[in-house]
Amino acid sequence: MSDFREALESISEAQCSEHPGFSAAGACTRCGTFVCAFCALSWAGRCFKCLHAAPELATRRARLAASLVDGAALLLPCLLLGVLRCLAIPDQAAMNAPVVYAPALLVLFVQASLIRGTGASFGKRLLGIRVVRRDGRPAEVWRIALLRNVLPMALCGYFGWLGLVDALFIVGEERRCLHDWVAGTRVVKAPRAQHSFAAWFVTG
Repeated sequence: MSDFREALESISEAQCSEHPGFSAAGACTRCGTFVCAFCALSWAGRCFKCLHAAPELATRRARLAASLVDGAALLLPCLLLGVLRCLAIPDQAAMNAPVVYAPALLVLFVQASLIRGTGASFGKRLLGIRVVRRDGRPAEVWRIALLRNVLPMALCGYFGWLGLVDALFIVGEERRCLHDWVAGTRVVKAPRAQHSFAAWFVTG
C-alpha cells in the first residue's frame, strides 16, 4: 500500500514533459514519461515523442500467417457446409446452393466489425498486427476493404500474375505489398502484441 501511495505522490509532484508548469496526471503508456491531463485526453495517454514515433513494421511471417488464418476463416465454413450438404443430398453438387456461402457472409461481417474497431482482421488480431495509413493514423474501413482487398481480388481475376507481383512487393524495405501502395497503408505491430502467443510464435 505504501508503494502505491509513493507512486501517487511522485505523479502529483511531477510536471508534464511536454508542458512545463503543468502537473502530471499520469504517465505515457509507452515509455512512462509523465504527461498532463491535456496530453492524456488528446493524445491517448502518450507523450509527444511516443505519439509521433514510427510504429514497428509487422514481420513478413506474421503477415503471411494472418492472411492464411483469414483465408481459412472465410473458406473452411463454406467447404464444411458444402460437404455436409453433399452427404445429405448425394445427387446434387455440393457448392451449388447459395446457402453454402452464408457462413462466408457472416465471416465478412465479423471481419468488417473488427477492422472498424481496431484496423485488424481476425488473423491480424491473432498475430498482433494491424493496418494503419502510411502516416500512422488509423485506416478507414473502406480503404482496407475496397483498396486492399476487393480491388486486388477483382484485378487478379483478370490478371492471374498480378497476385504474385502483389506478394513480391513485400520483400522491399518498407514491407508493403502492391495493394498497400495503392491503398496508402502499411501493416505494423499492434500495441501489446507480445501478449499474443501466436504473435510470439511467428515473430520469435
